[in-house]
Amino acid sequence: MKTKPLLMILVLIALIGIGVWTSQKESHSARENPKPTESFQPVNGNGQTGLKPGNTLPDAALTSLEGKTVSLKEFRGKKVILNFWATWCPPCRKEMPDMQKMYSRHKDDQLEIVAINLRYTEKSTEAVSDYVEHRKASFPVLLDREGKVSKKFQAVSLPTSYLIDSNGVVQKKIIGALSPSLMSEFIKRSK
Repeated sequence: MKTKPLLMILVLIALIGIGVWTSQKESHSARENPKPTESFQPVNGNGQTGLKPGNTLPDAALTSLEGKTVSLKEFRGKKVILNFWATWCPPCRKEMPDMQKMYSRHKDDQLEIVAINLRYTEKSTEAVSDYVEHRKASFPVLLDREGKVSKKFQAVSLPTSYLIDSNGVVQKKIIGALSPSLMSEFIKRSK
């Protein structure tokens, strides 16, 4: 009778061991064979307003951390990475340093990174401001206080980013953290 609990414990230990071994094997395989980087192919504008590649990005007005009302149209003439994010989102935290590096490197090359924080999901505006200040993010941070803009821009998963050319044309929508290589390709290859 005592062998049954012992057998169950051994089976459980074996299953845990197999799970750990499989996880380590997959992790090792991913390091040796990384996924190919997502590529960027510029698209031409089609004269329509919307969120699909080729459409002109719709306008929206938001409040900056400094309390100023900012329209997305104000960024026309620059290449824009429009990023929806939150302080509690791990992939958002992961991509922010890479976005800051790109911004520091290319802001004089007509690049603008506009980070739209889902303020309605945060504790306070001060918490967002402290988070941005602590990470030394110098690109514009705008606040979506009620979720209307994130809904309009279909930012359901975070982070969600739109790559927009200098004419205001949507080039690509990315769900998940932006890679430095994709940001670089966008900067080099878009108008």
